[in-house]
Amino acid sequence: MVICYIYFTRIIAILLQVAVPFQWQWLYQLLVEGSTLAFFVLTGYKFQPTGNNPYLQLPQEDEEDMQMEQIMTDSGFREGLSKVNKTASGRELL
Repeated sequence: MVICYIYFTRIIAILLQVAVPFQWQWLYQLLVEGSTLAFFVLTGYKFQPTGNNPYLQLPQEDEEDMQMEQIMTDSGFREGLSKVNKTASGRELL
């Protein structure tokens, strides 16, 4: 659609401007402005929001799936580790 718009407004409309007599020169502006209006209307129509857009739907997870996901993500990486606090003097407290 973009290629057709550019082709029409840059080549065909200019060829029409060269080919028509002086009293019909307004026809060039009419065709360019009409094609611009049609281009934007068609673009707006093709990209209008829809009700069943899959990108805007929220996932519908039940509680069992969320618990299973937490079990799967919790690993034993931090088991047996304790937090060490440092004081202002640089000594470690356990």
